Amino acid sequence: MAYNKLHKKDFTIAVKTGTESNKAKFAKECVKGEMYFATDSKKVYVANSDAGTLDASLTELSSAGQFDPSYELSQLGYSGGLFTSTNYTISTQPIMHFDAAILDGSDQANNPLNGVAVSTWGDRSGQGVNYDATQATGSAQPTFNVSGDDKYVSFDGGDFLDFTDYALPTAFNMVIVGNTNADANNFLPIGMNADSQYVILELGGTTYGISGNVVDNTYGPNYNSIQNFWATRDGSNNFNIYVQGGNSILSRSTATARTVSRLGKANNNFYHTGDIYELIIWNTDLSTADKNTINSYLANKYSSLPTLTAFA
Repeated sequence: MAYNKLHKKDFTIAVKTGTESNKAKFAKECVKGEMYFATDSKKVYVANSDAGTLDASLTELSSAGQFDPSYELSQLGYSGGLFTSTNYTISTQPIMHFDAAILDGSDQANNPLNGVAVSTWGDRSGQGVNYDATQATGSAQPTFNVSGDDKYVSFDGGDFLDFTDYALPTAFNMVIVGNTNADANNFLPIGMNADSQYVILELGGTTYGISGNVVDNTYGPNYNSIQNFWATRDGSNNFNIYVQGGNSILSRSTATARTVSRLGKANNNFYHTGDIYELIIWNTDLSTADKNTINSYLANKYSSLPTLTAFA
C-alpha cells in the first residue's frame, strides 16, 4: 500500500492507496478515521474503528469524488476555482465553466445516474456571479450520459438550459468540447439573447461566427464526432473560430456585440442536437501558454478527441 496526501482547498487528508483486494490488509492495520482509496475500483473507504483483535469495519463512501489523490492533478486549475494546484493550472479564472464531469459545479460525487434528465448544470468557475444553467420544463431538459470515462450532456433538438445573460466584452475566449449526433443536425452549443445572433453555429454544413461563415471541409463540415472548438476575439476586434486546437477556420474583424444566455438553443429556435462535454468562457484573450495548457488538459481528459494543434 502507498500513503498519499490529498490537498483540497485549505486542508490536507492522509489517504492510503492500493488495490481493492488489499483493503483487507488496510483493515488489519488502520486506525479509526483513516481512509483508503482503491485505485482499481475508484472506491473510497473509511475505517470506523481501530484495528485490533478484530479487523476494523470499513464504510464505503458514496463516490471517490475528489478523494482520488490523482483526481485534482488532472483537473483544470485556476484561482478561485475548485482546483488551484494541478498539472493544468492557468493564470486566469473563467467567467463561467460548465463541465459535465462535475455536473453540479461542486463535486463529481454528486453526479446523477446515466440517462437522468438535467434540470441544472452547475457553473464550476467559482466566480461571484453564478451562471448555473437551468431548465424547469421536463420535456426541454437534456440528459446526463456516461460513456467510459467521458461524461456529457445530450441535447435532442428541443432541449436547452438558461443562465443569467452575460454580455461578451471586446476581448473574450470560449472553448467548447462537443459534437452533433448526425450530419443533418445543428451544432449550437451556446445561444444569444437576440434572434439571428451567434458565436458559433454549424447549420447545413456551414459554420457561422459573430461575423462571416465558412464551409469547413477539413475538420467538419458537420462535426458529428467529438471536437474541440475555440471562439476568440482579442482587444483589436480580431475574431477567430478554431477547430482541433489552433487551427483557424474563420477569421474576421468585428466589434459586433453578443450576449450569451443559454446552452443548446438560439433565440430564434435553432437548437443543438448532440452532446456538450465542456464549455468555458473567459472575459479576456488568454495567453498562448494558457491556451496550450487548456488544450493539454482537454486532450488528457477526453481520449477520443482528435490530436489538438498547439497555438503559436
